Amino acid sequence: MALKPGSKRVLVADDDPHIRRLVGELLTAEGYEVIYAEDGRETLEAWRKENPDLIILDIIMPGADGLEVCRKLRDETGVPIIFLTARDELDDVVTGLASGGDDYITKPFRGAELVARVKAVLRRASMAATTGEVEEYIAVGGLEVDKMRHEVTVHGKPVHLTQTEFEILWILASNRGKPLSRREIAKALWGYDDIGLSRSIDTHIARLRKKIEKDPSHPEFIKTVTGVGYKFF
Repeated sequence: MALKPGSKRVLVADDDPHIRRLVGELLTAEGYEVIYAEDGRETLEAWRKENPDLIILDIIMPGADGLEVCRKLRDETGVPIIFLTARDELDDVVTGLASGGDDYITKPFRGAELVARVKAVLRRASMAATTGEVEEYIAVGGLEVDKMRHEVTVHGKPVHLTQTEFEILWILASNRGKPLSRREIAKALWGYDDIGLSRSIDTHIARLRKKIEKDPSHPEFIKTVTGVGYKFF
């Protein structure tokens, strides 16, 4: 299938050639440009050289595993990352999302679901990068969140957030004072929720607090509402 003008580039990183070929065929059929890597080192090199719009990342790979690669990428970029892995325990899902992943799919997978997840993550990234006519901006207690510019500062100092962390912060801040359950946050983020995604909200919140709170153990901005979830205060 011919590439569409302005088609998105997806980096598929997996040491299994069958998986790389299968995922590549699925995405190419949807009009995406696909590039490949088969280990951690190649993944980092391909990202720096090719500047993909999204990375599909296996966890179990030679050399640096996917979790380590994800952490290294998060030191440099907010590029969307979807884990595609055989590790399917709930703790694995939470760990993957906590390392900076935006979504997590387990093997074996359904092609239609993979494509749908890719489209959803890219759509979220595109919406975050799109500027509107009216600037959306929240400032409270030294924390400033600029949705149009996708920027966050705390007492004037820039804070680097992943795409998912930024969206969680915006969801909570734009509902200031309203308690939101983990399922409500997951639904707002991904358009659906399941146990793994809902559980991962706690991990994302913990990472977010480390970045914006003076004392994460006594948060000023994101409060825990016992038996419910979280609210921005």
